[in-house]
Amino acid sequence: MRLIAIPYCFFALASVANAAPVTLETVTITTQKATEPSFNREADSKNEFYAEELQERGMYRLQDISKNIANFNITDQSLGSLRQLFTMRGLTNTSLFSAPAVVFYVDDVAYSSPMTNMGQLFDIESLSVYRSSQPGRFGKNAYAGAVDIQTRQPDNTFKNSVALDMGSYDYHAVNVKSAGALIKDQLYFSLGGAYNGRDGFLYNSFLNNHPDAQENFSGRAALTWKPSSAWDIRLTLTKDDFNYGNARFTRLDQPNSFVTEAGLNEQLQQNADSQNLRIAHETENYKLLSISSHRFWQLSPLSVDLGLKPLAIASRYLKNDEESWTQEVRLSPKKPGLWDWQLGGFFSTSQFDELDNILLTANRDVYLTDKQTENYAAFGRLAYQGFTDLKLYTELRLDYVSSHLNSSLNSSPGGFFLPVTRSYDTFFASPKWGVDYRLSGHSLVYAATGFGFKPGGLTFANIEPRAIQFDQETLWHNTVGIKNDWFNERLKTHIAAFYYDISDYQVEHFFAGGNYSAFNAPKVSSYGLEFEDQLRIIDNLALENSVGYTHIRFDDYHDRITGVDYTGNTVPFVPEFNALTALQYKHPQGYFARAEWLWKGNTYFDEMNLLHQNAYSVINLRIGYAKEHYDAYVYVNNLSDTYYYTTQLGARGAPGDPTMAGVRLSLNY
Repeated sequence: MRLIAIPYCFFALASVANAAPVTLETVTITTQKATEPSFNREADSKNEFYAEELQERGMYRLQDISKNIANFNITDQSLGSLRQLFTMRGLTNTSLFSAPAVVFYVDDVAYSSPMTNMGQLFDIESLSVYRSSQPGRFGKNAYAGAVDIQTRQPDNTFKNSVALDMGSYDYHAVNVKSAGALIKDQLYFSLGGAYNGRDGFLYNSFLNNHPDAQENFSGRAALTWKPSSAWDIRLTLTKDDFNYGNARFTRLDQPNSFVTEAGLNEQLQQNADSQNLRIAHETENYKLLSISSHRFWQLSPLSVDLGLKPLAIASRYLKNDEESWTQEVRLSPKKPGLWDWQLGGFFSTSQFDELDNILLTANRDVYLTDKQTENYAAFGRLAYQGFTDLKLYTELRLDYVSSHLNSSLNSSPGGFFLPVTRSYDTFFASPKWGVDYRLSGHSLVYAATGFGFKPGGLTFANIEPRAIQFDQETLWHNTVGIKNDWFNERLKTHIAAFYYDISDYQVEHFFAGGNYSAFNAPKVSSYGLEFEDQLRIIDNLALENSVGYTHIRFDDYHDRITGVDYTGNTVPFVPEFNALTALQYKHPQGYFARAEWLWKGNTYFDEMNLLHQNAYSVINLRIGYAKEHYDAYVYVNNLSDTYYYTTQLGARGAPGDPTMAGVRLSLNY
């Protein structure tokens, strides 16, 4: 694979040197509100949403994103951001150990790991989801795809906004924002915050309380300095403080119930803060972007009753944190010509520490973990635009990832002590080639192929030395798609198909006593389809459909500890399909109504395919009225009060949200 890099380097340097200027068509940007949902026209499996659409769809949390995206799934494991999984076309992270398959960017800053992404969305200008590997677009390895979020930026006009929410279970929320210019055309500020809280969905019949009552806060402050038209310097500070009450688990032998009888007063709290410096500079011919960031995330504490019985004979107390530093640089032409390109570099270092106490009857296991990970990467993208209707492009990234683990297990009584020190390094070149062809002004065909990887690493399962290390996962990915518009753009369609050949697929494996590890399945195949359309039935009334189907199986997988054969089983945490049908009415005078019918297919939660959630559907309704300076919405989510599990583990499951109804009022001035 290393030889692949050599022709790429010469190709990129020669292409940049011989680039010829080309005159492009003028693009006009307006601020007029859209009258229908956006429909992406790029030659990629991409979805994009803008501020108004996010509000109309009620997209305020990470979990709200996936319902609008074919073959994208977010698994909420009822532990806040800890152990959440982001799955794209069957590619996913393990809940604790592996690198992300889907990367998240906010204002060009990458989240270090899935667990540090705490999930509250506010003050968003645009949100784009890429459903395919992006080796040359982002600094962090977007192995399966990426979610790129841009927040609203201030200008010379002083602006304020406030939004209030009230709903079921005493749900209440406040979002505030103030932004404007401190020095006209030079210095700008932005201050925003989001708070929400509610009573618990669960009822603990033993302790007579609602243990999962929540209170969550997120804040953001930014200062932007533009000393000249060539410079844009932005300092951003963020703070998150979430109190989830406890993990939302009930026993599986009590189906269709939000009742638990755990004897332990459980806790689940998380907090995070970040500091980011973004510097953009333009010369006569080039654009340079530098992003420096620091993020600290902490789980403090998590205490859970593993048995969920009045006599708490099995419990767990967990405390961990992750601190990360990243530096990313991107260079691109100011005005793309015959050749369009981007070159960049990326560096990240993270420190993970954990204290894990597991109490089983009279036995106590105490795990201490200290893990460091460093990632060095170079990436680039080159496109030839010399043909009228045909575009050719190539991407390449080179990654070096190094991990080092110091861990120990102290078990009592008996004084059993097991220390572990291990290092693991991996290098990979990820190339991609693509082509798109415009058949007409109304039809675009695209195709791409390439190779990608997810680095291997080290786990904390010290009771089994053979389970400490897992190898890198590699991928041969292939995608074809076609986008069309019909009948004077009254109907827009997008059909995509993919085939993934995966080696050493990383699977999280559960041991007795609350221990986890990551194993490698030698061969896994994933293929599927995606269909999206928007039909303008009459003026102001639109029908929207989105369907994703993923068929993913273990082609070869034997448990390396027990020898159990899982070949032929479905890979866990990947729904067989997901779908959205929505009817939306939006009048120019401000009246709005939207009805959504969401489906999710059969989903397994373990390699044996014993734990699973059958296919289910929910209905959401939203009615509102919006003007330039204010809007009001009434909503009902999960109208039919469908009962389902977001995850299952052993004898426990996490039920999804029940029916939630409420009203949202906002004022902009």
